[in-house]
Formats: sequence, C-alpha cells, structure tokens
Amino acid sequence: MRQSESQEETGPSVHDRLHSAPKGLLRYYILHKIAQKPIHGYEIIQDIDSKTEGAWRPGAGSLYPILKKLVSEGLIKADPEPSNEATRRVYQITPKGVESLAHAKEMFANFQQRFGSLRRLFIELIDPENLATFFVDGSNRQFQMAQEMLESKQSKISPADLDYILKEYTLNLERQMNWANRMLNRSKSKAGPTLRQKVAKAR
Repeated sequence: MRQSESQEETGPSVHDRLHSAPKGLLRYYILHKIAQKPIHGYEIIQDIDSKTEGAWRPGAGSLYPILKKLVSEGLIKADPEPSNEATRRVYQITPKGVESLAHAKEMFANFQQRFGSLRRLFIELIDPENLATFFVDGSNRQFQMAQEMLESKQSKISPADLDYILKEYTLNLERQMNWANRMLNRSKSKAGPTLRQKVAKAR
C-alpha cells in the first residue's frame, strides 16, 4: 500500500501533526466558537481536531488556561459550577468579548498583507530541491482554501460582492496563467535538444 493511501486511512502522520499554532490563533478561535453559541472546552477541542482533520488537536493544558484567562479578562463568562448531571462547564461570550473578537478578525483579515511583507525571508529559506513541492503543494492549498472559504460563506455575502470577488479572482488566474506560459516558453528556448531529437538528427 502506498504511503499516501495509508495516511488517508489513518490520518496525518506524527510529522504532519501541528504541535502548536501561530501565536494568538487558539485564543481567538476559542472566542469565535463561544461567540457562535455557548460551548464547553471539550467541544472546542473536538471541533479543531475535526476541522484540521487531526493535524492539530490542542491539549487540555493549552485550552483551559486560555479559557480561565478569557474569563478573568471579562471576555467570556462561565456558567456556575456544573451539577452532577452536567460535568462540563459551559462558556458564553460577553459584550466585551464580542468587541475584542471584532478587532481580532480585522487583524486576521490583514494577515496576508502582513505575511507578504516577510515573503522574501521565506523565499531565501526554501532550497532549490524543495521548490517543486513547495510551489505545487502551496498552489493547491491556496486554491483549496479559497474554494472552501468562498463556498462556506457564499450565503452570507451579497450577489454583487460575490460577482466582484469571482471576477477579480478570474483576473488573477489569467495573470498567473500568462506568467506561467512566459516562463514555460523561456524554459523551452534555453533547453537543449532531447535524446529523441538527437537520434532523429543522426539518422
């Protein structure tokens, strides 16, 4: 059985799993989930595990200290101590938490712009032998993320906004195709004759 098939059945390998996430992401994702509906900590862990397909499952030692800190900051509130029937404490967001979450979402919305300013540092760290994997896999992941993001939020945006997004996305794809074709043409012009061409010429 091929390795890729084995991983599809058993989930991500130990090397594929994330041991941590970008600073602040877990804190604000917790706040986001609690803003959607009252929820307990274990549900958040399960939700992250499911959405990342097992690549990231934060432990209780990471999650519950954040919940405690959010309570102390007045961003969420915890239900009273659970009764015997309900063993897990449920958390709800506060008006202060809603305001904090709105600021956080603005920050994450500008993440690409902030990441773009660091791109040359990442470019230098990629070795040529890893370029193909980084380039092809990265392109596939970017498309998958764009597709999932738009399809999951399509019902929450206006038809006019959807039309604008898709037209701009199409223009970007056309620019990428034009650039890729230019690079292919340059590559072909620099390449020497293939083995088949040499044999044909010898005959």
